[in-house]
Amino acid sequence: MTMVKHVAVLLADGFEEGEAVVFIDIMRRLDIKVDVLSCMQTTALETYFETRISADYTLKDKYNQTYDAVMMPGGPKGTDNLSTNTMVIDFLKKHIEQQKYICALCSSGAKVLAAHNLLEGRNYTTGAGLNKKFSDGNFLDQKVVIDGNFISGKGLGVSFEFAFTVAKMLLTDNPDKVDWQADHIYFDHWPL
Repeated sequence: MTMVKHVAVLLADGFEEGEAVVFIDIMRRLDIKVDVLSCMQTTALETYFETRISADYTLKDKYNQTYDAVMMPGGPKGTDNLSTNTMVIDFLKKHIEQQKYICALCSSGAKVLAAHNLLEGRNYTTGAGLNKKFSDGNFLDQKVVIDGNFISGKGLGVSFEFAFTVAKMLLTDNPDKVDWQADHIYFDHWPL
């Protein structure tokens, strides 16, 4: 029997809700378990465009759990809040050490991973020219970049490509399921 994969989505006030919701939706359609974790004091979150969204748990509640992948969406204020949270950085370091997938969409690749030297020279992509602000990592001007256990996506416009790429890496025992789901929702830009 196949083990169910389990993903943590880290959200902080100001996150880009479109990126988060698309990712969560695709994971759950593919029977990948998702824990939506608030990196704030409560599960109620303020989003970039003021959509009301609540997390399943706080990061503090699930800090000691190990996931198959950890995902972070962008959003200017959201990535600032993730980057300044020492619990988030320690949680990411723990998952990097255990060679779990680290999945950064939009500004989180630069403002969280590169800002804390977590890329350690790996290839990545990010939005809005943010790569120029940080010395860590090797920026590639691509929609989605995979470098070992790091997966990064440029921004909201590639949210589906990013989510399906993460799913394909997690579901190596059943890649046809990912392709079927992309076809099922009429997503024409898959495979990359």
